[in-house]
Amino acid sequence: MSAMVRVPRTTLACIDCLFPALALRALGQSMRQCGYDEVKFFTDAPPAALVDLDPGIRVVPIPGLASSRDYSRFVMKELADHIETDFVQLVQWDGYVIRGEAWDDAFLDYDYIGARWWFREPGRDVGNGGFSLRSRRLLQAVRDDGEIQVTDAEDDAICRVHRSLLEARYGIRFAPAAVADRYAFEATKPTGGEFGFHGIFNLPRFLDEEALAQMLDSIPDERFSGPSTVSLVEWLAFVGRKREALKYAKRLQARQFKGIPPEFLARLLDKMPKLVGRNHPCPCASGSAYKRCCGAVDAWTP
Repeated sequence: MSAMVRVPRTTLACIDCLFPALALRALGQSMRQCGYDEVKFFTDAPPAALVDLDPGIRVVPIPGLASSRDYSRFVMKELADHIETDFVQLVQWDGYVIRGEAWDDAFLDYDYIGARWWFREPGRDVGNGGFSLRSRRLLQAVRDDGEIQVTDAEDDAICRVHRSLLEARYGIRFAPAAVADRYAFEATKPTGGEFGFHGIFNLPRFLDEEALAQMLDSIPDERFSGPSTVSLVEWLAFVGRKREALKYAKRLQARQFKGIPPEFLARLLDKMPKLVGRNHPCPCASGSAYKRCCGAVDAWTP
């Protein structure tokens, strides 16, 4: 067995007040791949909810975060108070390190790296905050209350809304797209060599039916919602896991979720048996047919 990869000068951290058990799982998965200077879990969960806590994880109690804006405010305005290393590796419950050997110390040449957004313009497409590397310089810079404002999506605020200011005033260095693609994937086609990933819809790449159900069945119905869960259903259908796709589509259909029209879910259920067409456009938005993209041999399971 090869020696564990060390990620130098870095704290591994997760901030979660909704799914503490899943968040701890993501930290554990990352710790099995890499060694960090510190590992911190920020949560309002009571000690009784933190069963079998890895002794290497330090729990930092915080007030509950009731919304995405609360989460963004904590990351942008308060996280710097708790990070003593030069960098922080942020993970969320639906993303973690998958290949420790893909770590490159050259990642530390940048103040921010996150998975690339294919749907954003070049120069504003790096990137996703759910699995991201950030420097203390960046954490301090985004505390500028004069001009850097909190939004519902802190990664968008940092990487698009305030990027020019951060670069010009503070010298913040955002990783180029090519480096971001080596670091992680979310909504783009994976190459099979990335360090980590993010996104509930990517979990089937690494989890079989039983393991996926164990995770998702622990999420309350009122929290099992949003576009990402619809993408999860579509991915499961595209790779032939139709029983699971039907299960989670019906779970979505059973509730009236904001942003997901009931008629859309009804149509999704109606066409489910036909959804696994290899000539369909690939759901990763590469522009290629599924059979030549994520449906290619060995492309689904990196």
